[in-house]
Amino acid sequence: MNFSTAWLTTNRTCNNHCTWCYAKNTLGNSQIMDFENAKIAIKELKKRGVKRIILIGGEPTIYPNFIQIIRYIRSNNMLVSIATNGRMFKDMRFATEVLSAGITTIDISLKAFSEEEYKKNTNSYGLEEMLRGYSNLKQLGFKPSISYVLVNNREETIDNLINFLLEKDISQISLQFVKPILNLSGCELPMDLTEMSSLVEIIYNKMTNKKINYSIGIPFPLCLIDSNILTHLIRERRIFNCCHVPKGSGINIDENFKIIPCNHFAEFPFSDTPIDFSNEKALDNLYNTEIVQHFKNLSKCYPAKKCQTCNLWSQCGGGCFTYWLSLDPNDYIR
Repeated sequence: MNFSTAWLTTNRTCNNHCTWCYAKNTLGNSQIMDFENAKIAIKELKKRGVKRIILIGGEPTIYPNFIQIIRYIRSNNMLVSIATNGRMFKDMRFATEVLSAGITTIDISLKAFSEEEYKKNTNSYGLEEMLRGYSNLKQLGFKPSISYVLVNNREETIDNLINFLLEKDISQISLQFVKPILNLSGCELPMDLTEMSSLVEIIYNKMTNKKINYSIGIPFPLCLIDSNILTHLIRERRIFNCCHVPKGSGINIDENFKIIPCNHFAEFPFSDTPIDFSNEKALDNLYNTEIVQHFKNLSKCYPAKKCQTCNLWSQCGGGCFTYWLSLDPNDYIR
């Protein structure tokens, strides 16, 4: 098995506790990724063709070996990115050290537009720290990306977002929808797919009017979006589907070195046994098991017969397949 991208969950601990977090049921886990074993895994990932490693959590910047793991990844000629709330970069010395270690990209998640709202969403006061961290990185000549998770379909949210971006002189934003949260009792769906598609149309009209540079991760079938607006979004390269699962192009390793299908399966590893990356056959043996093969086949399936003849299939993929664990695709796909 070869991969182009790997996600390493360095830790589940976090200085935020977001209400919509895909790993909110595991944040009480204080276990962290063993650094010496991580180095062995990174070596094996390089052999497997991995070009970029994304450090995730929890909050990766509070991982005890955060600087060291960045340096080690870079010493193996791989790119290294992080998904972060950005609060730790409030310390200029820390920000300088991270950049000196050779980090490639930093994506900072914007949680709210006011400190009170930040507290409500994350159980922490962190907006000013995040903004200071963003400013520090820019002062050091590094341009982090900013992302925002859409958790409701209110038009007011988009208005507040635009006003915030203009006020803070943030010129670009990446938007993503809150994804299903999987647990033993089922699949928790925070927003209806048709609500998401309607919100995309609102975003297009308002962002275009204000001349804001934006992109949107689309987790639902593209045919739910108005065809005229969809044409513009595709032409302007505003939409993306970053899911690696159907393509089999990525690998996600949790803090205990168990392989999970993607971040939203944090509680459901392919095996209860951690992968011993010092054994070159261990990863192949796992991917050849019946459960992994069944999962791969399931994730590649067309959710509805109509998808088989759709010329947007390669861009769409039917949306995040986790929706179809509890929804009938024939009720949505046009």
